[in-house]
Amino acid sequence: MVDTQRIASLVSPYRRHIWLIAGPKSGSTWLGAMLLDVLKWPRVPLLDCYDRREQEVDVRMLLQHPNEDIFTPHQHTRASQPTLNIIRLFRMIPIISVRNIFDSIISVRDHLYRETPIIPMAYFDQTYFELGEADQLSALVDLWAPWYLNFYVSWYKAERHGLCDLHWVTYEALVKDPFGRVKRVLQHAGVSRPDEDIRRAVAASKKQDTRKNVGQTGRGESTLCDAHKERIRRLTRYYPDVDFSTIGL
Repeated sequence: MVDTQRIASLVSPYRRHIWLIAGPKSGSTWLGAMLLDVLKWPRVPLLDCYDRREQEVDVRMLLQHPNEDIFTPHQHTRASQPTLNIIRLFRMIPIISVRNIFDSIISVRDHLYRETPIIPMAYFDQTYFELGEADQLSALVDLWAPWYLNFYVSWYKAERHGLCDLHWVTYEALVKDPFGRVKRVLQHAGVSRPDEDIRRAVAASKKQDTRKNVGQTGRGESTLCDAHKERIRRLTRYYPDVDFSTIGL
């Protein structure tokens, strides 16, 4: 049985830890590459495998570099009380990366083709590719979109209820001003880096494979039919106290 308190006792109380928590296809691989470059901190994932499992925190990973500042790359983790407890206990600095949900759906479909249908948000396998395009998009609307709303609402309410101090980064803002977004993340984390280092990291990221598909905003609005978009919008009625404008709803 994992003793989280004991693990926490082995980690320096002065260690800084930035954790990038991401909605799928929100530019988080790109943002993570820039942050890793400019921070020069050890990269410490908080899970030891991926596949279809939910990407919950494996606290054993936190024993890596116990006395050094660390950076955790993008992880598709929803807010829950155990996760919030870990954030508080280990004094993590969570950064939440999100994107317009309609564009995300189109980008996820590209991802399933380019990389793998094995994701934790819904069960897809090779039979997905036997469907027509309309049914493929319907599958993402019906099966994947509820997970994304769950993800978004969980962090939105965690912040609203004062359970976590978050910094939000949208894909749209990141594309418009990557330098400014990276600088704001660093400022939120209390980390100082010269502007020239940030600019160099932004320039270097353009030469890396950051798993970008098309990187174009507005594809979801033009590709999804009105019925698809309305099915997603209907889901938001169950959360009348949540502002979904950040993800385009």
